[in-house]
Amino acid sequence: MEEQPLLPIRHIRNDNQVGKKDDVVIQVKNNLNKLLDSAAVDEMGPLGESTQPSIYKIPEFMRKIQAKAFEPQLVSLGPYHHGKEHLVSMEEEKQKAFRRFVNDYGLNLESIVESMSNNLENLWGAYDKLDEKWKQDGAKFLEVMIVDGCFMLDFFKECPYSLSTMRWDIKRDMLLLENQLPMQLLQELYDNMPNTNQEDQSLRSLICQPMCINEEAVMGRELHILDMYRASLLYPPVDRKDRSGKTKVTYQQSDPECQIIPQATQLHDAGIKFKSSPTKNLTDVSFNPKQGVLELPYIVVDDDTETTLLNVMAFEKLYVEAGSKVTSFVILMNNLIDVDRDVALLASDKILANALGNDESAADLFSLLGKGAAMDLDSHITDVHYKVNKHCSLSWNQWCASLKHDYFQNPWAIISLFAAVFGFAILIVQAIYQIVDYHRGN
Repeated sequence: MEEQPLLPIRHIRNDNQVGKKDDVVIQVKNNLNKLLDSAAVDEMGPLGESTQPSIYKIPEFMRKIQAKAFEPQLVSLGPYHHGKEHLVSMEEEKQKAFRRFVNDYGLNLESIVESMSNNLENLWGAYDKLDEKWKQDGAKFLEVMIVDGCFMLDFFKECPYSLSTMRWDIKRDMLLLENQLPMQLLQELYDNMPNTNQEDQSLRSLICQPMCINEEAVMGRELHILDMYRASLLYPPVDRKDRSGKTKVTYQQSDPECQIIPQATQLHDAGIKFKSSPTKNLTDVSFNPKQGVLELPYIVVDDDTETTLLNVMAFEKLYVEAGSKVTSFVILMNNLIDVDRDVALLASDKILANALGNDESAADLFSLLGKGAAMDLDSHITDVHYKVNKHCSLSWNQWCASLKHDYFQNPWAIISLFAAVFGFAILIVQAIYQIVDYHRGN
């Protein structure tokens, strides 16, 4: 039978589909062209680098950790929380402070408004994801910034009697990332206060004293008060030279030795001793493998620790140039502290002062602070982790840790162990006497 030729395959063109495809291409091109012309791209620098804000709205994934730690309780500063119902009562105090600036300190209203209006773009740019309403109403934005700035400086100069019982709560609100005012604004206001004796006190001194910030730590390039507070946590500078002369190890994200170390009580069982560092700089962490000594900076844990550290860590995560030194220290402490016994051990070695009432609360605090935090592999603390883990992996140290864990936790176990050792020693002595008597008899 003769094979029939295959029927030719006909490509049927659907003009409707072609038309839809063309429409999609045109729509995508139009949308991308709009994106190129958008305000977000207008803020890009000549090399495509965007203008870097320094005051941020807390992202939802970070807010979920502890939302109340990022929310002001008494006073709003800047645009993010302005007008919220529970903060409105402080607006009257702000207005009083503004009037003092004009009437008592001689603030030149026309001069300061003109100066601030010339810097309006910079003030807008300091805030990340600023609501469009503030850009549409620049006058209202400047009004809020000037009045809030006057309130802050007036509070630092002399806390009003009406706020004396709330000053610690106000200071707490002044260290929230969403509640910051640009240092440029504060400096401009301070420079326009002719009726104050500024020759004896700089703006830096005015802020540092009431906020318990080490003035020597502030270099003058800080972006806002939270940035100044962070700088004080990392002061004084610590010499990072490796005295052993070894080349710095490069770590990978998958290396467990540089990410996690055992908790403090387990390190103690392995023979590691804890010692207070020479400074309170949170990066002043070191481990001496020859002596088995881990040095840690002294830290006080109180009711404000959660709020301040979470906001500093948020600033480090969102402002790329800040680095992550405080975050790396918090991760270290989260590794060391798991249960209340770890807190008690570090407190007994003068590493930690717990003002929270009980050790379990302090342990829970560091567990909370460590959620979602990632170790910076360029931090020297990764080297400390690696050296500590290497020390613990040695056979002798593992044996000591096992012995302490299995026999030295219970007093009856200790008594039984010594009784067994004593009994074994008696058997050895008896055996020796029998051998000696045997040789004497012969």
